[in-house]
Amino acid sequence: MCRAELLVFDLDGTLLDADHSVPESVRAQLAELREMGIETTLATGRPFASARKYVQQLDLTLPLIVFNGAAVVTAEGFPLSTRRLPRTAAIDILKILSTTSAMNSLYLEPADGCFLTDRAGSATDHIQEKDGVGYRVVRSLPEVVQAAEADPVKVFSIGDRSELEEVQQAVRKEYPDISCVFSEHDMLELLGPSVNKGTALGILCEELGLTREVVCAFGDNMNDFELLKQAGTAVAMASAPMALRDAADYVVKHVGLFLDDSSCGWRKND
Repeated sequence: MCRAELLVFDLDGTLLDADHSVPESVRAQLAELREMGIETTLATGRPFASARKYVQQLDLTLPLIVFNGAAVVTAEGFPLSTRRLPRTAAIDILKILSTTSAMNSLYLEPADGCFLTDRAGSATDHIQEKDGVGYRVVRSLPEVVQAAEADPVKVFSIGDRSELEEVQQAVRKEYPDISCVFSEHDMLELLGPSVNKGTALGILCEELGLTREVVCAFGDNMNDFELLKQAGTAVAMASAPMALRDAADYVVKHVGLFLDDSSCGWRKND
C-alpha cells in the first residue's frame, strides 16, 4: 500500500456500501491504521448534517470536506472555510433550472440540516433517505436567495440527465468559473468559483500542516477528479468513469482490498 499519513474518502459509491453504511471490516481496518499513525477524514458532496453519523461511527477527529469542497468544517461541524455561490449567479442558474422538469434545491449555510426545494416528490424522498436530512418546499427559490443574509452554499438539481447536461453547458458558457459537476448520474451540483474537493484539500492540508504528497484520496465520480489529482496517491473505484480511473494511481473494486496490504485485489494504473 502507499505510504500515507492521511486517507481522504468520498462517501457514496466509495467508502459506503449499497445500504449507505461503512462495512464493519473497513471500520476495523481504519482503526488499525490509526494506531499506526495513519488518520482518516472525508470529502463528500453531502452536508455536514448528513456526514456527521459517519464521523461518529469512525470516531474521526480531523476536519472534513463537505458540499463538494464548498466548506471545510471541524469534526463538530464548525466551518473553517466556506466558499459560496455568488447570489446573482445562483438566481440566474435557478431560473434556468426552473425551465426543466428537474427537482431543484439549495443549501444556504454549511451547518444547515434542511434543504430548500421547489417541489416534493421521489427526488426529495431520495435525498431525505440517503442523506438523513429534512427539506422544506418554498414558493420561489430565487426569491429565497435574494432575501437571504448571505450567498448560498450550493444549488443542486435532480432530473433527466440530458436536460441537466444542457443546463451544465449553459452555465459553463455564462459563468465559466462556477463549479458545475455531476455528483450522481442524475444530480447536478452548482457551487462557487473554483470550488471542488481538490481546492478544499489544499485548505485542509494547510490547516493540518501536511503536504498533499502524504495524502491518499479515494473517489468514484467526476466530482472527485480534482481531489484525486491533488492527492499524493489517487485511488479510483472500479465503477468510476473512465476519466477518473485514468487519473488514478490505483483502481480497486472496494476500499477494503486496498487497505489490506496482503491483498492482490487492486491493480496499479499504467
